[in-house]
Amino acid sequence: MLIRKFAEQNRNIMRKILLLLVALVFASSIIFFGSKDASAPADQTELESQPVQNQQDITEKVKAYLNSKQSPLSDDEVDLLVEQKHWKLLVAIMAIESQYGKRQLRYNLFGIGGDSVYRHYNNFSESIIDADSLITRWQNKGRWLTVSDMNCSYVVPCNQNWEHVVNKILQDIDSF
Repeated sequence: MLIRKFAEQNRNIMRKILLLLVALVFASSIIFFGSKDASAPADQTELESQPVQNQQDITEKVKAYLNSKQSPLSDDEVDLLVEQKHWKLLVAIMAIESQYGKRQLRYNLFGIGGDSVYRHYNNFSESIIDADSLITRWQNKGRWLTVSDMNCSYVVPCNQNWEHVVNKILQDIDSF
């Protein structure tokens, strides 16, 4: 019994270390290649969705962007993603949390739940809807209104690199 508990604790620690390493490698590669526009201050990026002029054009742009990142999301899943209120933020979080869906566990694109309560989904669509709903619930409480505000709450422990990468991806999406 004691050996089993010890092995389980070590497995959880190793899982945390592995997830941290993957996030660090991904974030380092983004930082290394730089940003086209670093003019927006990290803590001033508004997370509210902007009015959409042409939904079809945006959907095609997001499909092209995610295809350029070799994301496994299908066209139908990208359609659903773009229909969400926080679609840009979802893409940015998906970038750092699962490398655009390439490195996810149980369809969890956004790393929701942490180690002991890591959320499992039946497909990417469920993950997208849940993540958007989670962000909406926190924003309705006056929280998570900026990427900076999400740091230390969405991502624990606090991680300035997470904040930097999410803001960079938001900028990249706008300039794509």
